Amino acid sequence: MAIFSSKKEGKSEEGGEKKKSKANQAKELLAKYGGAYLATSITLSLISFALCYALISAGIDVQSLLLKVGISADETGEKVGTFALAYAAHKAASPIRFPPTVALTPIVAGWIGKKVDEEKQ
Repeated sequence: MAIFSSKKEGKSEEGGEKKKSKANQAKELLAKYGGAYLATSITLSLISFALCYALISAGIDVQSLLLKVGISADETGEKVGTFALAYAAHKAASPIRFPPTVALTPIVAGWIGKKVDEEKQ
């Protein structure tokens, strides 16, 4: 049973052509930037989970916040523990984390001196 669901799944671009899936974009970034992509993605994921956990622990009404960004939560979310609810909210926020990951990966690659394979650009 899904606790969270997005209302924006399956949208296509103006020409009717489907956008690249997040999984395909992630594979391309991994192939192009390697460890820089992993470092960026993992760091943002840890920050996201920690933030979700802290907010839920502080008593923030996560269900109303998620509804404001178009993600619905069912009653199951009210019955699980803080860790599980924080994890579910963190996973639901994945579409929010992906654009900053894409934007920051080249910067992180530059910081760590990663040479980018020009053929994969």
